[in-house]
Amino acid sequence: MTGRSPRHPLRGGGRAPARSAVGGATRYAKLTKDIAASVRLGHPWVFADAIELPRDCLAGEVCDLIGVSGEFVARGVVDPTRHLRFRAWTRDRAQAVDESLLARRLREALALRGELLSPDITAYRLCHGEGDGIPGLHADVYGAVLSLRTDGGVGLAWRERFVRGLDSLRGWDAIVHRHPEVMDGAAEVIAGAVPGTLRVQEGERSYWVDVVHGQKTGFFCDQRDNRDLIQKVAAGRRVLNLFSYTGGFSVAAALGGASRVVSVDIAGPAIALARDNFRLNDIPDQGHGFVVGDAFAYLEAEAASEAFDLVIVDPPSFVSSRQKKAQALRAYTRLNALAMRALPAGAWLASASCSSHIHTPDFLRILADAAVEAERSLRVTHVLGPGADHPTPAAFPEGRYLQFVLAQVTPGR
Repeated sequence: MTGRSPRHPLRGGGRAPARSAVGGATRYAKLTKDIAASVRLGHPWVFADAIELPRDCLAGEVCDLIGVSGEFVARGVVDPTRHLRFRAWTRDRAQAVDESLLARRLREALALRGELLSPDITAYRLCHGEGDGIPGLHADVYGAVLSLRTDGGVGLAWRERFVRGLDSLRGWDAIVHRHPEVMDGAAEVIAGAVPGTLRVQEGERSYWVDVVHGQKTGFFCDQRDNRDLIQKVAAGRRVLNLFSYTGGFSVAAALGGASRVVSVDIAGPAIALARDNFRLNDIPDQGHGFVVGDAFAYLEAEAASEAFDLVIVDPPSFVSSRQKKAQALRAYTRLNALAMRALPAGAWLASASCSSHIHTPDFLRILADAAVEAERSLRVTHVLGPGADHPTPAAFPEGRYLQFVLAQVTPGR
């Protein structure tokens, strides 16, 4: 690896729990509900109310999942203190779950991106967790820097192995890690050094990305194809981008020929970087707006004073758990109703949801309810999701977390 500090804090120093060092199962987790068919179809998760784990098992330990009748179902890793208790790696009883399998799946993931992405894309998801057969790991590439996010006890237990596997793919200038239980979720540079913001390419679009202080892994690579769409439809339009972050959609709209783009985000540093991204793309600041403020408050107090032809609504996830889904649905509905009220008939709404608890039918119902509340109708033209570098198993709807809808706003009917 180039640019690395001499001492790699995760190379060779960490050891897996002794019982999980062997990739084949030596212990068994038993289903207490008959959901084996779902796992066999490819759903990788089993929750606490449907499984019984071995006594004293460790997070990240490899176990065989056994059905209610004692039959083998899958092999994977357990997380005894989390609601998500088991994550399947394979349904092949002859396949060991170990670093060799991890390395092979990482190589396959990299090869897939090579087939799917053009060379002028330098920010992309290299590993999409369950979608690449590697539960608990999300890894994004930003040029020569790797930014990864792990979750659960499994993510902590396997972190060292994840890094060794990723390190074997190519030389990285730096590796950054995030986990909710490490440094309170803040980014930790675990190898090399990050030289401030990084410049990445998305076709003709350029962006500065802050992988240390930014949201998620630094940028939202999953919206790349949707930014392509906005760039195509923005020509001549007045665009309002809510929850704009560092201006991903704003830059796309401006390069697409939008007559004016107003970017609104509650984070001052994000808006500052959005301005920098306009300059990076040789887009003059003049004629465009950059607002540090709450999106709800802006819609309620300011949006009526200016006419827009396209409103982009891309909020953070409002759903932290299934128990809070109803509350989140109301928030999404209110937000989209406010956005529709800011639009005249014939204008466009681009709305997104990034919660694994809200699937496409849920989101379309949210938009329909919001249209009624706003006394509008919607003519949906596009229902999209994340880019091709975010694959998911066919039987795993939770993995298709991103919903993106483009619709024309028409008078209420």
